[in-house]
Amino acid sequence: MLEVEAMAPDWENLLEDYDTDLADLGVAVFAFDGLVAYLEMVWEENQRINLFSRKMEPRVLIEAHLLDSLAALPFLPDVAAVADLGTGGGFPAIPLALCRPQTRFFLFEKSPQKNRSLRRFESLPLKLEVMGAIPEDGVLPKAVKLVTARAFKPIGTMLHLTRPFYEKGGRYMLHKARREKIDSELAACGADVKARIQALKTYGGAEERHLVWIND
Repeated sequence: MLEVEAMAPDWENLLEDYDTDLADLGVAVFAFDGLVAYLEMVWEENQRINLFSRKMEPRVLIEAHLLDSLAALPFLPDVAAVADLGTGGGFPAIPLALCRPQTRFFLFEKSPQKNRSLRRFESLPLKLEVMGAIPEDGVLPKAVKLVTARAFKPIGTMLHLTRPFYEKGGRYMLHKARREKIDSELAACGADVKARIQALKTYGGAEERHLVWIND
């Protein structure tokens, strides 16, 4: 018996169901088509290299990943360039870039397979640069004025990996979940690390989501 290939989700119609959420987050109308294109591409790439669970429902991808990434959009500083550490399939950098096309995003991802997939997203009309692993000396491109990351490493580890940027007073906007875990990570960093913790609206059944600002 021939195996029937599953139909791709109708991302345009699915995303239209979240028009109110997108508007509340300040997503401009011009960004909608790009978000749809990105969902199509990342879903297709996931069939090849497993960027996220292949059992994931399309609405979970929208809520738990796309909207979760965009929850930071209203607070994203107006900077020339942002570095996204451990970007994986492009979250949060690419959704944010689609809404801020004038901002340059450097995507750091050490996995060769994921890195190759990210290069496909460079075809989007955005200022994206796929960078591979974080350099061993921690030096980021000079243009970077903000570091972000989502579902990556503990706060102290990220500061260590980008120490030259941190020591120069560079700003961090880190996506984190539970406040208890955030407090524990910050305590491990020591008293010298000054942080501001900001609660975010949650999507996809998440109980807690926060931004952790360093050197803000």
